[in-house]
Amino acid sequence: MADEVFNRIFDDYRDIIIENLILSLLCAVGILVVFFLTYRNISVNSSFMFTLIILPPVACMVAQVITNDIVLAVGMVGALSIVRFRHSMKESKNLVFVFWAVTAGIACGLSLRSIAITANIIIAVFVLIVHVLTNRRRYGSLSVRTIDMSNNKNVQGEIEKILEELSLTYEMKYKDTGNVSNILYEFRNKKGIDKTNDALICEKIMSIAGVSSVKLIKM
Repeated sequence: MADEVFNRIFDDYRDIIIENLILSLLCAVGILVVFFLTYRNISVNSSFMFTLIILPPVACMVAQVITNDIVLAVGMVGALSIVRFRHSMKESKNLVFVFWAVTAGIACGLSLRSIAITANIIIAVFVLIVHVLTNRRRYGSLSVRTIDMSNNKNVQGEIEKILEELSLTYEMKYKDTGNVSNILYEFRNKKGIDKTNDALICEKIMSIAGVSSVKLIKM
């Protein structure tokens, strides 16, 4: 008799657990897709991809364990309190995605399926809209290396003067100082960079005193 009751309860909970875990995995895939669509860098860290995929089902499992059980909840908090997380996020946006993944997993673990689905769709659409409105696409980059530190400001002015003469819309993204200085520009105007000859840009900038190398990349 006891075995039948146990098996019946286990079967009921098993279906709920499996359904919640499957939903959490679907949420994880959706979050990862949105992350890919809004990621600006060329390469994606594979470990962070793994984190986004595994966080929702893990959070789902934790939520299912501590549901309606204060003793288990306290024990889980105590167990997690001895774990030290010492990982720094390079971008604040990554931290937002981590919180999103954890929250989605908790919602699935509490069987709040309609809330989990609706909230994830709304958040995904909102993130994509904000990305489209705020993203400034680049159509090329120019890397210049200079060797004359004392003349660095004059060199930068000459470079930007040439870019303006060629009607190139640019933005300086990086600059360091030292015996050898590197300056990185990004081009924002597709028509301007397409009309300009690569060799002409490099030739004009290389003619500046103090410039040792020029690298031009068109997207």
